[in-house]
Amino acid sequence: MEVDPIRFAKNHAYQFVEEQQRALDEGLISEEQWFDNSNRFFTAHYLAADNPRGQSGHSGDEAAYRYTRMMVLEAIHKSGTFLDVGCANGYLVESLQRWLEGSGLAVEFYGVDLSAELIELARRRLPHWHDRFHLGNALYWTPALRFDFVYLIGMELVPVGRQKELIDHLWDDYLAPGGRLILGPTTEERESRELEEKVCAWGYKPAGYCEKSHLTHARLSKKLLWFDKP
Repeated sequence: MEVDPIRFAKNHAYQFVEEQQRALDEGLISEEQWFDNSNRFFTAHYLAADNPRGQSGHSGDEAAYRYTRMMVLEAIHKSGTFLDVGCANGYLVESLQRWLEGSGLAVEFYGVDLSAELIELARRRLPHWHDRFHLGNALYWTPALRFDFVYLIGMELVPVGRQKELIDHLWDDYLAPGGRLILGPTTEERESRELEEKVCAWGYKPAGYCEKSHLTHARLSKKLLWFDKP
């Protein structure tokens, strides 16, 4: 199948993701199989990478990684606890801690992921945070404590029909009162507000927004949103 460059820029795994969603919609696979297939696919691809960025799901070099992932810093406005949902090998939280040095903020980082292999890798890479990396399916897992920041790069962790349920679960059961839910950065057409409109339709109003130009496609941009819990 020919690769669509714009759809590929938005999601390098779009063909697999669309194939799995179609199979689920048509009843060819169960939801349990959807999660199992996704877990195997992404774990294999991440572990095949020869650098920590690739093992966390990023295909670019360190400069490109910093360009997009440092957007998350725009949403970290106070000291507290931070959970990365879909943390893979823990490279994001490791990087965020490094980037926050000298900021005056004290942030404790945690992660959760469906992949046992990636959680084990995170624990080996960051042994001082061994007990902060949790194995679990974010849709069903409930943390023992609530977090001041809950971060999710994209809702593709779950089938389309479960995405609202995931956001509700993060909001109700993960996020502390006064906490902040951070979504993105996602890649969209410049004029699009797809993520924002979807989450707004579910009753969540953004408290903040950050956007950057895409590094290689002029018609695309990177967009990050955050939502504050009363």
